[in-house]
Amino acid sequence: MNKINFYCYAAGKESEFICSDITGEVSGVDWQLGDIDRKAFTHKINNADLVIIIANLNNVSEVTNVEFMVKLAEKLKVPTIVYSLFPITLISQVNDKKSRLAQLDNISKATVLIVLDGDLLGNSINKTIPLIQHYISEGFSYLSTTLIVAIRSFIDPVIKQELIGVDFADYRLILAKKSFYQTETYSYETLIQADTNNDNWLQAKVIVATIYLNGKDAMDVYSEISTSVCNMLRESDALLLILPIIDERVQGKPLTTIIYNTCYL
Repeated sequence: MNKINFYCYAAGKESEFICSDITGEVSGVDWQLGDIDRKAFTHKINNADLVIIIANLNNVSEVTNVEFMVKLAEKLKVPTIVYSLFPITLISQVNDKKSRLAQLDNISKATVLIVLDGDLLGNSINKTIPLIQHYISEGFSYLSTTLIVAIRSFIDPVIKQELIGVDFADYRLILAKKSFYQTETYSYETLIQADTNNDNWLQAKVIVATIYLNGKDAMDVYSEISTSVCNMLRESDALLLILPIIDERVQGKPLTTIIYNTCYL
């Protein structure tokens, strides 16, 4: 397979601070941190297969930067993903709310906009997962850990290809479905309960399920979890992409992340 060119940008100082903390844990992307020079950005992404943007979309200047980047990338036919560090709120002044909504609408129509799993921070079950605990023990915040898991869950299968080769063409099917997306993180036990609990992603039209696996018995576990997900979606017509990641820090049952489109606002 030809080299894949993934570039990752921070949309402002706040997101740059978070990104600077995780570059060593997310490999395979060319990190472009620092002030965004629009001319340099335009030149750089011309040869990109994917542009990843990290942003606080409650920050007005970061929203403006993201809007510029995704619209330009769309014009150049370069796919983008935007990771929103925090749930999007509209607490700003009333006369500014309509403008904010218009900007967010422009962004969601031009990109895959993924809002990170805020529940991971307060989910006592997920705090016991060895992969999560590894990052916490290394001094990463829950926000940084959530971002690492979310980015890796999307890019590692196509970059590392340690278990099953996932072609980037598979991703293009997902990236073409531009919209708001949500993430949820599951232990083995909570994933199995998702059907009973009627979790939101079961009603989505686009679903990316990434399974973090230990090398031992990886194929058997991958088959078991992917079959379970497919069975949960047996009456769904969703576009589904199931991705494997080998990580020796996974112990026992796997960690699964779900990215799914949703009507967020």
